[in-house]
Parts: sequence; structure tokens; C-alpha cells
Amino acid sequence: MSVQGFYDELAPLYHLVYENWETSVARQGKALASLISEHWGAGARTVLDAAVGIGTQALGLLALGFRVTGSDLSHAAVNRAQREAAARHLPLRCVVADFRALPLRTASVDVVIVCDNALPHLESAGDIEIALGECFRCARLGGGCLVSMRDYGPPPPSGTVEVRPYGERAWAGRRYHLRQVWSWRGPRYDYSFEITPVDGVDNCATILKSSYLAIPVAHVAELMSAVGFQGVRRVDDRFFQPVLVGTRPVG
Repeated sequence: MSVQGFYDELAPLYHLVYENWETSVARQGKALASLISEHWGAGARTVLDAAVGIGTQALGLLALGFRVTGSDLSHAAVNRAQREAAARHLPLRCVVADFRALPLRTASVDVVIVCDNALPHLESAGDIEIALGECFRCARLGGGCLVSMRDYGPPPPSGTVEVRPYGERAWAGRRYHLRQVWSWRGPRYDYSFEITPVDGVDNCATILKSSYLAIPVAHVAELMSAVGFQGVRRVDDRFFQPVLVGTRPVG
């Protein structure tokens, strides 16, 4: 399954990743707003969410008065993000694009965000560098980029299988068990996301598959510096994942 296909299929169910998606939207929006103000000032109000998904981060920022453009590889995710924004009377403009080729003008936004471990879907560090170069291009001088990602350690031996349960979720009067299964093959792992109804009506699981590159946070920080961001640093305990921030220099 392609990355696009994975998120197209996941879009109607993506909110089940969170125990309470609405609460997560508000919490993540506040956390990102605080980080943006701290690193780029209270005047930094235009944001490109380069991995907008169903809008988890964008909706939270929009509710706080930010002007957000969303971009994502998945048509279905973008369509849902726009529906969710419209239901909240929030203005979300979206495009469908690979974040290695963003269809935005150079220096057109204050901050580019790429959250929720989106960059490691790419095949190589070289691809991640290309994507970060696009983030650098889109950010204005003095603006910057914020990336959140999993904190990967050294990969286990190839063939290792890890099961990571999410627990139970309730939605639309039904209950579901969710889990991830990671199957390692060197520095990458194949990823199965399994959603299984447990109420006895229809126990057929939805199984979606993708893969990730287990690239360390420190390596992505090096790539941010390589494309031109300055003051790149890691910020912990402010978001649900480690965050990297870097600024496009003025001169």
C-alpha cells in the first residue's frame, strides 16, 4: 500500500488514534501556538501545515486565530480536513501535494509545520532533506520550521516484530481495539495499523499498511541545518512528540 493509499483509507477513521480527538486538536493547537510564539514571535501567524492529514494540528491553530494553509499527499485526508474546518466555521485552504514539491510561493508563510512523524514516511535521508529544503523555501526570512517526530533509538535486528496496542476506542455507538504492528527490516519497519470492532456485530478488522524510516531526531536536526535553517534545536516535553525548530536567517 502506498503512503497516499494508506492515508486515503485511514482518513475516515484517523480520529480513533486519539482517545478524544477534539481534546487533542485543542491541546495540540495550544502547544504549537506557544512554540511558534516563543521561537518566531507573536507576529508569526501564517502557517503552512505540510502534512495536514485530517487537520489535527491545523484545526487547533485556526481556532486560535492563525491563518493556515494545509497540504497533504492524501486527497481523502485533505477532503476530511476541509469538511472538519467548514463544520467549525474555520477557513482552511488546502492543496494536495508531496511535501518534496510544495506548490506555494517562496517565503510565503511565517512557519512551516510537519507534525506527527510525517517525514520518516520518506524512503531515505536524502528525500527528507529535499522535503526540508521545500520547508526552508516556503518560510519567510526570519520565519522557520517546526517538525515533530518519534524518538527513534537504534533499530532492533531485522525480523523483529513489535506489537504496540492503543487500547479500546468508542465511536458512533461501537467499540474498537486498535494496535500497531512493527516488522523491522534494517533501518526501516513495515507498519500495520489494525482497527478491530469488538462489539460482536462485525469483528472483521481493518488493516492498513505503510512503512517508516527509523531516522534519529538528531539526524533530522542535521538535515535541517544542511538546508539552511539556523539555531536548530530539539524541544522536549512541550508536544506529544519531540519537536525540532529552526529559523530561516534574515541575512
